Amino acid sequence: FSRIIQAKTDAEGGEVTPGQIWSVFQDEYLPTSRNTRRRLVLRSAPASISTDGTDALTVAAVVDGERVILTGKGNGPISAFVDALAGIGIGVRVLDYSEHAMTEGARAQAASYVECAVEGQVLWGIGIDASATWASLEAVTSAVNRAWK
Repeated sequence: FSRIIQAKTDAEGGEVTPGQIWSVFQDEYLPTSRNTRRRLVLRSAPASISTDGTDALTVAAVVDGERVILTGKGNGPISAFVDALAGIGIGVRVLDYSEHAMTEGARAQAASYVECAVEGQVLWGIGIDASATWASLEAVTSAVNRAWK
């Protein structure tokens, strides 16, 4: 990220505005309509918990332009999502995870950060959403897309 900001300041000279930093951050980590480099896009992710405490996750996604339904099981939604990705040959290991509320109240946004090993690379991914679960899945997706860049 800092390398991208440095390149921008070197190319244009002067200081980088907060709006420019946010734009570069979004392009690198968050799904935006401008970000066309994303090869994995989540569409929906309803989760359910079975009677034995295992989370089952079904995720509608688009992978390389093709609509797919991913299913996985794990000891939580992130684990189930990683299992679902493994089912289509995407190897991901979550090495670190953190989340926090960005705001307070009924419209609060959660930010999730995951450090993942994806296809031999260790990368961070970030997700932001009103749902902490959705933000976490988006963070893993962010790391996968960054690995595929």
